Amino acid sequence: MTTEPQHLPLNDDSDYGLCFACGPKNENGLQLTFEWQGDQIVTTYQGKEQHQGFPGFLHGAVITGLLDEVMSRVPVMENRWGMSARLELRFRLPINATDLVTATAEKSGGRGNIINTKGWITLPDGRVAVEATGSYALLSQEILDEMARDFPGLAQSWAVQG
Repeated sequence: MTTEPQHLPLNDDSDYGLCFACGPKNENGLQLTFEWQGDQIVTTYQGKEQHQGFPGFLHGAVITGLLDEVMSRVPVMENRWGMSARLELRFRLPINATDLVTATAEKSGGRGNIINTKGWITLPDGRVAVEATGSYALLSQEILDEMARDFPGLAQSWAVQG
C-alpha cells in the first residue's frame, strides 16, 4: 500500500490564527485561504471598502500583503516555511476596492536557503493588475519552535506528519 506524501498545511486552523493576511481569527485582516493548483498556490480576495486607499481603489499595502502572503506559501510546497527577504511589485492596473481578485504564485528558482517566487493578481476580467517577484528565507525548525512556543497547535501544524 502506498500513501501520498504529507504536506504542511497551507491554511491556519491552529490555536494561533491572528495573521493579518491569513488568520481566520483576525476580524480586521484579509482572512485569505489558499489552495494548490498544480505547481501554483492560489487565493482569492474579495475587496472591502475599508481596505481602499484612493477613493474606490484597493490600497497598495493590501495588494502588497496579498501578494506577499500567497508567495510565502510557495516554500510550503517543499514542506518548509519561509519569511520574506525581498519583494518587488509592478502595479500595472488599479484594482477596484470591492473587486474579487485572484492572486497566484509559483516558484521561479532558488539557491541555498532562499526560494525565489513570482506572483500576480488577476482582475475579474482576466487582466493582470499587479506582478511581483520575491525571495523567501527558509526558516529553521528552531526558529519555528520559538515563534510557536505559546501556540502548541501552531507548532504541531508546522511539523510534517507521516
